[in-house]
Amino acid sequence: MKTSLSLLLLFLILVSCQSSDTGPFRKMTEEELVAYNLTVPLGENVYCFEGVRTGSHIRKRRCLTLREIVNQVNDTSHALGVLNYGGQSVFGYRPSIGVD
Repeated sequence: MKTSLSLLLLFLILVSCQSSDTGPFRKMTEEELVAYNLTVPLGENVYCFEGVRTGSHIRKRRCLTLREIVNQVNDTSHALGVLNYGGQSVFGYRPSIGVD
């Protein structure tokens, strides 16, 4: 029991440390992003958007790959499916966007 709990905690720590290298993308202009996106596969295309977080008036620019956006949408739909339908994802699949 302690071993499995320790492994679970280690796994969660490692997963939380995972991040994409979006630092340079936040500083790129739109033209630079378009030029970059032409050189990589569709799933690795980077899209940046600005948003205001709740409780703050400071705009934060976030940049994510298309693959990360699809995964976040799927994870959110799965969480909603669990809450609303007792375990089924709303979409029920991970869409393939040619990123293999």
